[in-house]
Amino acid sequence: MSRNKRRKEEKRIKDADLFKVVDSTLDTRTYSDLYYISRKLNIKTIYGAVSAGKEAKIYPALTESEEWYAVKIYYVSTASSKRAIERYTFGDPRFEGVRASNTLKLIEVWAKKEFKNLSKMYDSGVSVPKPIYVHKNILIMEFIGDNGIRAPLLKELRSEDVNEDLYKTIIDQVVIMANKAELVHGDLSEYNIMVFDGKPYIIDVSQAIDLTHPNAREFLVRDIRNINSFFMNNGINVMSETEILTRFIKI
Repeated sequence: MSRNKRRKEEKRIKDADLFKVVDSTLDTRTYSDLYYISRKLNIKTIYGAVSAGKEAKIYPALTESEEWYAVKIYYVSTASSKRAIERYTFGDPRFEGVRASNTLKLIEVWAKKEFKNLSKMYDSGVSVPKPIYVHKNILIMEFIGDNGIRAPLLKELRSEDVNEDLYKTIIDQVVIMANKAELVHGDLSEYNIMVFDGKPYIIDVSQAIDLTHPNAREFLVRDIRNINSFFMNNGINVMSETEILTRFIKI
């Protein structure tokens, strides 16, 4: 076998090892970016998607050192994503002057925004996945779950696992997010909180906004109402909005 043929065969085998489940929704550019990230972070295998939302899909990835990462790949062609990005990014003082010329560039800004939000929250003690790396429309972070199986969402918990301690812990996290990280989630609900070993992890923070955003208090109140509504519907005694809002010192 010639050297060129041997190299092509080695690459084919490596490609098959890296992607255990080929996703037809990924374009050539995204595959190329995944190879770049995989080399940089020593990722040996990327498995099939474990969740798919309005703006992205999440894939578990295993590194050479047997560490699990979550690979979040943002869609780059949906009009709804573009509208959401414009709503939550324009008006945030950290992104003043950002006016991307096309949807792809907007999505890349969105991915960087989530990485920055995660970093600020993680460093402030908020229970979120640890951010690892961001490249274009791909975000790498800590995988919340076990052996590539994601932890359940709050919405997916058994009723006996929805309790007052969990409620209070989540409210505490919202308070820490605002008082220490100076951010408001803006879309918090039972669909973007994961629970692993009894501990809640707040996810999907791309839309989180700075406290100086003109809609910060409105979004905070909505977050509180969403959490209160879920736990009330599960028979848990909740605090009033007024009582919770007294705990916020900067908004």
